[in-house]
Amino acid sequence: MLATIRKLTDQQLTATIHSAHRSLTIHKAAFLIHLAEFDERGLGGSAGTVPWLMRTQDLSRRTAYEHLGVGRKLREFPELADYFSSGDINYSKVRFLLPYLTPDNEAELVRLARTHTLKELETLLAGRPRADGRDRQAKNRLSVAVDKDTGGVRFWGTLDPANGAEFLASLKSAELAMGGDTDTSSTRFGAPLSTSLLGSFMSLLRLARYNPEAKTTAPGAQVSIIIRTDDTAQLPGQPAASGSTLLRSIINGFLSVQIHGPGGRILHLGRSSRFINRAQEKALLTRWNHCCGTPGCDHNRWLEFHHILPWAAGGTTDPDNLIPLCSVHHAMIANGELVIVPDPVDPTLLRFRFPGGESYTSVDNEPPMFNLALGDHSDGYTHGPVPRGDEDLLDIWEHEDTFDDIDVGEKP
Repeated sequence: MLATIRKLTDQQLTATIHSAHRSLTIHKAAFLIHLAEFDERGLGGSAGTVPWLMRTQDLSRRTAYEHLGVGRKLREFPELADYFSSGDINYSKVRFLLPYLTPDNEAELVRLARTHTLKELETLLAGRPRADGRDRQAKNRLSVAVDKDTGGVRFWGTLDPANGAEFLASLKSAELAMGGDTDTSSTRFGAPLSTSLLGSFMSLLRLARYNPEAKTTAPGAQVSIIIRTDDTAQLPGQPAASGSTLLRSIINGFLSVQIHGPGGRILHLGRSSRFINRAQEKALLTRWNHCCGTPGCDHNRWLEFHHILPWAAGGTTDPDNLIPLCSVHHAMIANGELVIVPDPVDPTLLRFRFPGGESYTSVDNEPPMFNLALGDHSDGYTHGPVPRGDEDLLDIWEHEDTFDDIDVGEKP
């Protein structure tokens, strides 16, 4: 089989992966839906379906419970089950959607799942109440113990999303304040890197003990709640945080708030500066959910701000011409693997083009959607550049907009 795979062209290999994953999704759906019927009929015997799965399908207990639970819930939502069975919605999205689904919102959430990647779907549902009406919140708890044998100190606990965000921001502030004491070079965005957590924590302790002046500020050292136009509250990087709890934190003054809506303040620098200021940085991070704006990318550390119309080509340093990108996707633009281009007729449509005709569109700075979901507004490749190798997809009339060179003959 490996020898056969190596003979495939790049296009055949990519198509095979898409086809195999779709088939995998279809078979997974069939397994779970039939399993739920098996359980409903009591065919697992007096011990139940989970032990039967462990014995006959070689599943772990945890996986068996998960599969059976998903199968049971799918029986309540026929539309989701149908799209899952046809391969249009994969298992990861199904698992993510089920806690939010009700008979009233099933059609809406299924539509969102069909038109967005999982990362964008998480952003769109952040702050929404769960279907059971209860907020699943971590309890704030901290325990400290001294090891009598070694003298070492052990500590463990949990924090709810709001307190956890403050803790991560404090670690980031300590990481930046102490700079060279961390194990790796730091980034101004996101939580501290895993390799620098210990150094960040020790820096935090020193800041608390000696209170040195920390002059370094960065997005990663701030905590902001975003209020969207649908009145839901969201904590960037922690989409599972309960909206009601976040709103209480705002009222109590614990966290800052940023309003995300079409009528927000616009900050322009034009051509006066190539580099953005702090106010623009905050506005852009809020607009793009404090992470890379590329579809499906959740990187929130190594961020850079990209001029959609390049600065060298006359692009301005204004929010409508800027987007935060992780260093990987910024490099992909530089080497021609990724193209970001606004629609010339409707600039609210921002196209993200990947090689092989893979295109996504952000509508009015909302999370990007699959191209097929846009209907008449889909990317027709009638304008702008394309990734290297996709030039044949362009459907542009190359001639000048004039008829002077057309011989229409003499009038009779």
